[in-house]
Amino acid sequence: MEQKRGDELLIGGVGGGGIVTMGNMLAEAVLQEYSHVAWFPCYATMMRGGESECCVIFSSEAIPSPIIYRSSTAMVMGAWRIKAFEDRVCPDGLMIIESTGADQQKIERYDIDIRYIPAMEIATKLGNVRNANLVMLGAYVGIRKPVAPPLILNEIEKRFGKGESGEVKVIAGKQAFTEGISLVS
Repeated sequence: MEQKRGDELLIGGVGGGGIVTMGNMLAEAVLQEYSHVAWFPCYATMMRGGESECCVIFSSEAIPSPIIYRSSTAMVMGAWRIKAFEDRVCPDGLMIIESTGADQQKIERYDIDIRYIPAMEIATKLGNVRNANLVMLGAYVGIRKPVAPPLILNEIEKRFGKGESGEVKVIAGKQAFTEGISLVS
């Protein structure tokens, strides 16, 4: 059986922006294809509005620690966090940046792949800015291809399909996720 490469993903943003939810959904999805998965959320003193960070590591080999400072991939949702995460990407790594306000931040590295994703803009056009995290997750899955998209779509159903408005949330979430994939295809 072919061993999959795996990845280390650091996600940074603001508490309440779906950082931890996005990381958890990815961890649940990759758990179906990788034998070793670590999900490590971390938030500052204020969960909503404070700094929020999440690390997801998945591999076919044992993971020595769920806590890492540098990773092969970093995703930043919030222009003010770009500088803090720029040095946390390994050489030849990938940095995915939500583009709102990012034009004012100068990135000094030329040894990483940098992708700007207008996730907030797209989520707003789709009707719910809170789905920007799913646009970003779609972009990540479209670029790195850690799992088949249906595994994430199933996680969206599990996560948002409950309650009276569940069906509406699932449809909107799936649309945001697939829009993120199509942005990088």
